[in-house]
Amino acid sequence: MSYHGYERTGLYRSRDGVICGVFGGIAEYFDMSAFWTRALGVLFVLCTGLWPGVFAYFLAALVMKKDPYIRWE
Repeated sequence: MSYHGYERTGLYRSRDGVICGVFGGIAEYFDMSAFWTRALGVLFVLCTGLWPGVFAYFLAALVMKKDPYIRWE
């Protein structure tokens, strides 16, 4: 993905995220719909039990950096 001549590398949390932006960032990185990444995340939480999925989400939120570029639309 490119922003004004800058090639974005790496995985970042989205600034447009619902809770912490983890699924939005994953969706932007893999160029897919945020809806489907969120749906897969909810399915993961429901299948593994509440605590492992929630723990993994907030651990990812702590590890991933916030997207450094603000999109002016």
